[in-house]
Amino acid sequence: MSTDPTMVIGSAGRRLYLIDWFREAFAGLGVRGRVVVTENDPSSAAASYGDVARSLPRYADPAYGPTLLELVDELRPSLFLSVNDYELMHLHVATDLAQQLRSRGVMVPGVDRAWQLGCADKLRMAQLLEEIGVPTPATVTGDDRAGIEALAAGADEFVVKHRLGSASSGLALVTSGGVEAAVAAAVASAPSADGEEPTGRDVVVQPRLPGLEHGVDIVGDLGEAGTLRAVLARRKVRMRAGETDKAITVDPAPFAANAERIARAAHLTGLVDVDMFLDGQGAPSVIDINPRFGGGYPFVHLAGADVPRFYLARALGLEIDEQWREYAPGIISAKHESVRVTAREA
Repeated sequence: MSTDPTMVIGSAGRRLYLIDWFREAFAGLGVRGRVVVTENDPSSAAASYGDVARSLPRYADPAYGPTLLELVDELRPSLFLSVNDYELMHLHVATDLAQQLRSRGVMVPGVDRAWQLGCADKLRMAQLLEEIGVPTPATVTGDDRAGIEALAAGADEFVVKHRLGSASSGLALVTSGGVEAAVAAAVASAPSADGEEPTGRDVVVQPRLPGLEHGVDIVGDLGEAGTLRAVLARRKVRMRAGETDKAITVDPAPFAANAERIARAAHLTGLVDVDMFLDGQGAPSVIDINPRFGGGYPFVHLAGADVPRFYLARALGLEIDEQWREYAPGIISAKHESVRVTAREA
């Protein structure tokens, strides 16, 4: 068995660039390391792209946990991260697998259990943000008629979306007259919190915020939970399928205060991807948090930031300078399509 330093990326899906950047980070640190990719689907774009490919059962399969722990005991990685929201919920909330990995000496970035739950529940997230003084839009459920009427007294446009959704699922932008129909349409496809038939409680309604939408990566130290290490920001220019498709890097200063509060309250280790609106007076409000590398990270990486290098240095106990968090504002980047052969039929 190889003794090369090892890290694992779970459910990398289409994010082949992330595998490349961790490889480059190993090389930049002067370390001959390997990137292991674990996937449930052996024909996914990323499954065969790592230095080592391993198949895991689906996160909901009872065999997932034992198989993951066997893999960790065999390969002894220094770092494990997932970029799949449902796998993260299973690791940090439904089970104690994240803690079991840490007890084996593996660094597992993330937020504490309360914030992991909040990241998956848009109503709970709004409540957590309000508790720590971070501006966020007023949020009510789709069955709260009084709450919706109160919102309508102060706003003309509204956002309707799934309470437990991801990638903008169930999203509709409507005027007050269209809220009821938008809620009904969102309920029809909403994931339910209790596994029963979805209702208006599984949809949220918010006033549409003024200003420009930004993606902000908040990076906490991997060894000292809650300690902010970097804020990386870009203004969204174009979206596609719920993910940033084109963006321009910007000064992170307007987002620093919110970032500090979130990192401290969530006991953050590693990176979380946060969506914020910046209004005409330069005041930011948070609308969503994803506790993982998000689709917006590439835009700051291409402008000079290098979070994979920071991750590996901390996981391997290596000293690096602070250049990893420096990037140039004003860099415009856009995503493009690519394709690769991933498997052959038997």
